[in-house]
Amino acid sequence: MTLIFIVILVALVFEYINGFHDTANSIATVVATKVLSPRQAVVLAASTNLVGALWGTAVAKTIASGLVDAKVVTSEILVCALLGAIVWNLITWWFGLPSSSSHALIGGLCGAALAAAQGNWGVIIWSLPGKDHWWEGKGILWKVVVPMVTSPTAGLVIGFILMGTLYFLLRNWRPVKVNQVFGKLQLLSASYMGFSHGTNDAQKTMGIIALALIAATGAGTFDNLPSWLRFLHMAPPGPAVSAAMNQLGELHRDGLGVKLSDAQAEKWFRKAVEKNNPDAQENLAALIRAQRTAKPDEKEAAALQTKAAEFRNGAAPAPLALFSRSLSSAPKEPAAALDWYRALAEKGNPEAAAWLGFALLEGKVLPADEAAGVKWLQAAAQHSNVEARFNLGVLSRQGRGLPKDDQAAARWFSQATDQEGIPAWIKVVCALTMAAGTAGGGWRIIKTLGHKMVKLHPVHGFAAETTAATVLSVAAHFGMPVSTTHAITASIMGVGCAKGFNSLKLSVVERIIWAWIFTIPASGLVAYALVRLARMTGWIG
Repeated sequence: MTLIFIVILVALVFEYINGFHDTANSIATVVATKVLSPRQAVVLAASTNLVGALWGTAVAKTIASGLVDAKVVTSEILVCALLGAIVWNLITWWFGLPSSSSHALIGGLCGAALAAAQGNWGVIIWSLPGKDHWWEGKGILWKVVVPMVTSPTAGLVIGFILMGTLYFLLRNWRPVKVNQVFGKLQLLSASYMGFSHGTNDAQKTMGIIALALIAATGAGTFDNLPSWLRFLHMAPPGPAVSAAMNQLGELHRDGLGVKLSDAQAEKWFRKAVEKNNPDAQENLAALIRAQRTAKPDEKEAAALQTKAAEFRNGAAPAPLALFSRSLSSAPKEPAAALDWYRALAEKGNPEAAAWLGFALLEGKVLPADEAAGVKWLQAAAQHSNVEARFNLGVLSRQGRGLPKDDQAAARWFSQATDQEGIPAWIKVVCALTMAAGTAGGGWRIIKTLGHKMVKLHPVHGFAAETTAATVLSVAAHFGMPVSTTHAITASIMGVGCAKGFNSLKLSVVERIIWAWIFTIPASGLVAYALVRLARMTGWIG
């Protein structure tokens, strides 16, 4: 238990450093153009980072589940990964180099996972291509390497085009008027930049904390938590989420409790298919063959049907069943296990309550009692238990133990699918920590970006910030952990090129690019060495 708190503490230290390391990038231009004083810029960045960090969780989900095999990730491994990223961040901060905290974290995570797996490169998720579009892919290639190339390129090109366009549109304006107008507009672009930074960077630490809590929950660390620490419990979603998605698809397909909508039915079936749910595979195949999808494709329908049959191993489709995950530290003997689950459920453990409700409904381990079973499931659902919410949705559809109500079923299923998200307390803590780090400042990096690389005026700052913020917002939407550093630095380079290639100080640019290149391998190497050292000292078994 102490180790989990160490992981959270180290993760928040990383977030704080990220606040004064990477956030310096987001406010460098507005300080360099003298639109805001350093103190004013820090307040603006801290507040907009806070709002952005609370906005979404796509990047957090990528970090938590899309880069390395979660089976090798333990609390000790996460500590080493975070320390690897922190060491590299502090080195580059000391030398005033705007390196990427995002890539430092990714490098640390990959290096630590590789060491944990004794050098087995298979633990790193390299590439899971998207079905229809490259940005739907998962793994290092699609979520890290491709954005690492495309985001600076986009920043450079868009920054150049936007600045060139502004030069053309403002060619007859007096310099004093340009500075006055864009001095005000830069307040908006700086706010946009801070918000976009929060939507991307703050979420990376959210993903790490979620990864640690999921691993600890799966290992049984939280089985006997007191009720006041129940918020730490974060079970992996398991099959209940995909089953709930399939049920929502059926409700929309048939217009039961929700609006009849083939588009919504297809959306939910496809979400469940991505999680290899066989019922959804069959339902989507049937929807395609009924010409009720956007792009009916008989080959896709046949492939889905084949996958479903392979999953069921030739057996007839099983009726939808209730299920709940057993707690890892439960006694093996049935009578002792029953007493153990009941005692935990009475203390407020949601998984124990869900198991007890399931047992009462099933009527095998315990005499069947639908009313009592529903009561325990409702108690578990109040604590956000995914399986309980799914089961209550099924019961509402069946009219078993609850009134038959498809609208209520749809609400339960929707709540079950929401459990894929990051808990609100993790969002708030990470957002506030990054805001505090921002308030700590990062003047070494501000000096490099805002003064050494190219001389900036308000119009240049507006163009650079708008460009970088747009790149970050698009990346966050698709769950790509893009580097704020790369985006803003490349945007400033593009703006500088529009002024004239001679205005860029290429020696500074060269130092920055080398820092970019070395970030992932360097932080990965530090994390790898830390894991090996921890194993030699016996801290990691």
